[in-house]
Amino acid sequence: MQARFGIGVDRHQKLRLADYHNGTGDFHFHSQIEICYVTEGEIDALVNDHMMRLKKGELSIALAYDTHRYLPAGDAYFSVLIVPPEICFEFEAMLGGRTISNPFITGGEAAERIGACIAEIRAHKKDRDAVLLTKGNLYTILGIIAQNVAFEDGAAASGGSDLVSKILLYIHGHYKEDISLSSIAAHFGYNASYVSGLFKSSINVGILRYINLLRLKNVLALLKEKEYSTETCALESGFRSVRTFYRAFREVFGCSPKEYLEKK
Repeated sequence: MQARFGIGVDRHQKLRLADYHNGTGDFHFHSQIEICYVTEGEIDALVNDHMMRLKKGELSIALAYDTHRYLPAGDAYFSVLIVPPEICFEFEAMLGGRTISNPFITGGEAAERIGACIAEIRAHKKDRDAVLLTKGNLYTILGIIAQNVAFEDGAAASGGSDLVSKILLYIHGHYKEDISLSSIAAHFGYNASYVSGLFKSSINVGILRYINLLRLKNVLALLKEKEYSTETCALESGFRSVRTFYRAFREVFGCSPKEYLEKK
């Protein structure tokens, strides 16, 4: 399962709380912390390579660049709290590049207190005079998480998260152009091997493969419009040759573009 970069999430650096009823989303990641709390029913929460069926009153935590997805198991309601790193820098500093070994809190006082804080944030969501109250609840949540989960050393280099975010935004803005690992590294003033290792350890996919995945996604979007040939769509999406496109497509989807569209 290939995760996509949640560029829409990353561009909005504000605390957000959204409530969902049986909503689903792509397997994705971004530079912000995301907490999913189940209010009714059950959901299957996937964070990196950890998966658990969460019941009412249980939650998952996805740190910056953790891949995650939520799938309702029947009728379910859940809340998603998205926390930008800019407003929780003490928590980020405490992490020191570590990751959570088990990203779930299931039951007990910790989950109950976090649920109460999320309810308080929701109650004052539109109240501009409740900024301090909202931040207080947020820091209570992060404090509870810090005390109730186990941490382990992360693979990404210390201080690399901001650079990875910038690289991702750059790629999304220029993937249709003739960009490469060396050109991206030069743009940010880093050694190519360092950029390659940092990206792979943070995103779990190589930088060139990620660029091709974006290009393939754009090709499919253009093909669905049925206005252009496959070759035109490939070149418009950033592939330097039709041959390169067909090879990349088959590597990812295991079939030709025609066969793929016939299955849809």
